[in-house]
Amino acid sequence: MSIRSINWKHAAKAVCLVLALSAVNVFAESAGGGEKKHASFLDTAMEAGFVEYVLLLVSIAGFALALQALVQIRAHLLRPPELATELQDLLREGNLEGAFDVAQGDGSFLGTVALATLSNAQYGKEAMDSAMSDVGEVETNKLMNKIGTLNLIAAIAPMLGLTGTTVGMIETFTAMSAGGAEITADKMAKGISIALICTFTGLIVAIPLLVCAFFLKARVTQIVSEVSNDCNEMIRIVTSGEQPAEG
Repeated sequence: MSIRSINWKHAAKAVCLVLALSAVNVFAESAGGGEKKHASFLDTAMEAGFVEYVLLLVSIAGFALALQALVQIRAHLLRPPELATELQDLLREGNLEGAFDVAQGDGSFLGTVALATLSNAQYGKEAMDSAMSDVGEVETNKLMNKIGTLNLIAAIAPMLGLTGTTVGMIETFTAMSAGGAEITADKMAKGISIALICTFTGLIVAIPLLVCAFFLKARVTQIVSEVSNDCNEMIRIVTSGEQPAEG
């Protein structure tokens, strides 16, 4: 299956659904009844201390940014298909000024790159190619910066979790050495579980963000390639006046 054939929006929804069901299952198992009461996941997380609170804040920020990126980085917003067709049709008619006005009135990725390309039409093909590359690189970097932020949060989350676990284990073993015979297996297990919850939280935050960042990067790569093809076709029409070959 090619990247183009994947519906990224549906894939992202599926990932979110799986994670949500997994989270519900974890909470259900943690809070399940029985003769012996067990602390819920949330109760254990709240006992993990300051690092766990930081992780929760990081997770909120990360998932908010991921949702924003999924909404903003969409093919029909960045590259409206009707815009490319309209611009190329106007150029084939010799209406360069009309194509310029249409591109100027569109704030999409394609509109911005096409505007820069057509603005240099009077200077020839090399100037148009250069403008397309320069503006395309700037606009691409803006999109990649959003994805870079997600990757950064995804990289930091496990490190924070490991930090919390390390601090928790140190505190647990310190208490064990000071408690002597009063330290039982139950108390040891509780302390270790509280320490490990930080690592678990860090992984829960990092994994979906990495998946989301991968999907978004693939989507941006595809859109950039299509916009480049559109603008190259515009340059070809303007500089050669040839009609496009019928496939």
